[in-house]
Amino acid sequence: MTTLRLTDVLASLGAFAGPVPLPPPAGRFDRPEVPADLAPALATLAPAVRARVLDPLGRGEPPPAPGRPRTLSLPGAEVDTPARQVDERTCGAAVLAMLRLAGDPRRALEVCRWPAGAAAAFVVAQRELHARAVRGPGGVPWWPAALGTPPWGAARAARYGRVRYSHRVVGGRTARRVLGAAVEAVARGVPVPLYTGGDLARGVSTAVPRHVVLLTAVHDGVATLYEPSSGRLHAVPIPALVAAGREGGDRRLLTAALGGWPHVVWALLPLDARG
Repeated sequence: MTTLRLTDVLASLGAFAGPVPLPPPAGRFDRPEVPADLAPALATLAPAVRARVLDPLGRGEPPPAPGRPRTLSLPGAEVDTPARQVDERTCGAAVLAMLRLAGDPRRALEVCRWPAGAAAAFVVAQRELHARAVRGPGGVPWWPAALGTPPWGAARAARYGRVRYSHRVVGGRTARRVLGAAVEAVARGVPVPLYTGGDLARGVSTAVPRHVVLLTAVHDGVATLYEPSSGRLHAVPIPALVAAGREGGDRRLLTAALGGWPHVVWALLPLDARG
């Protein structure tokens, strides 16, 4: 009973648990298309800076080793400027911002060339996306900003190029199916935001979504996750991730990658990536 989460109850009631979207076509979204008009500007950048602009999530680099997280730097001229969330409410917004940069080289170049620096640009992006995610469909704020980014608001604001997202609860019998779909989407090139949290063993207030990370890549049985409070990339065995923290795998590695929380409780899945 102590591992019970609110999302288990929601899943048992069928709430936020519709059909899992089809996976994106293999190979179509591995790398975003670079507009031809960006070529001259990209040519002026140093090779290392250009690489961060074209690959903000570092998916073209070797993944970090399990237990040895690596800093994820913002696309800019500054050396090792971590892609960190700006405050305790903006983990979701930081994930959404990095997701957009990864799917849009034009936005990544804007961050690189921001007059006040990439870190300042990242703060602005987080504030804007957080404000957008707490608004309802009509643009009226209806979710308390102090509670962070709700999954349904994040799904509405999430973009990876032209890919949009839906959200599914991770709980009960659906947990492995939803997380399996998340891993499959990432294997085909589309990053997936994941909400993390605790359970009743830590108290009622922790048995709900508490943090957001980004599943960026999967390779050779290992998943890479961007954790925004530290601005680092973590490596976790895929079986441990798909188990949603309930069983198997290295709990220590998983908890560190999930921002200090033991479970994955919600996922944003690509909705129209086949279009």
